[in-house]
Amino acid sequence: MGKKKEALRWAPVAILLVLALIAPLFGDSPTGVVVPLLLAVMLAGVNVTARKTMQK
Repeated sequence: MGKKKEALRWAPVAILLVLALIAPLFGDSPTGVVVPLLLAVMLAGVNVTARKTMQK
């Protein structure tokens, strides 16, 4: 897989992590932190699994 496609697969994970980090600046809602973190973890898992299956 090309570097550009690899970067595009990981970009949403990075965006969600940044959103989770800056969420406390906009209020005390734990949901604003937990939801982006959970989505980032799920997307990262999908990316790792897809990469492993492509290497086989």
